[in-house]
Amino acid sequence: MNLLVVRMNEQSVKNKVIKELAKLKKNKGVYAFLSKSEDYQVVNTEIMKYLTKKNSGIYVTLNKTHCDLVEDLKNNKIDTDKILFIDNVEKDKGCGADNCLFLGGNQSLTALSMIMGKAAKQKEMKFMFFDSITTLLIYNKLDTAEKFIHYFINKVKNLEILMIIMSVEEEKTKKILPLLTQFCDGLVKI
Repeated sequence: MNLLVVRMNEQSVKNKVIKELAKLKKNKGVYAFLSKSEDYQVVNTEIMKYLTKKNSGIYVTLNKTHCDLVEDLKNNKIDTDKILFIDNVEKDKGCGADNCLFLGGNQSLTALSMIMGKAAKQKEMKFMFFDSITTLLIYNKLDTAEKFIHYFINKVKNLEILMIIMSVEEEKTKKILPLLTQFCDGLVKI
């Protein structure tokens, strides 16, 4: 038996992301977006275009450096001045940006949680984009990641901002989907 795998083209992925984002509660809630690895960058970019169109917010990165992110976002005409980056990858000041908090090396979930909470309390911050659960699971045991996810989802819900949690569809991620389904306001598969 031959199995045929059909991949959506880039424009179809973009259209699906835009359609799903339009369904979200406008200014609050926690939503997990699950994409195939080959669509990951397109999905991230479309979400950031949507989020930064009218609002300022926070981009928590666990897998790309702030410098690389800024370059990617600017190449896609996304205003990076509207974004406060929390970089949990680089250990020093990277590009020397004023709009980035560097934690360095995916070491401490406690430090990450504290800085996310402080940043989200800033009045002008209307969204938080968490990139990604997949990387969180690489550096942490499943039970530790589950506790962290549960804690910060509840923390963000109390702040009444919009949070989008990114994840790549893969074997490790399947283990945490029940938790995301239980605590998030929605799970969107792209």
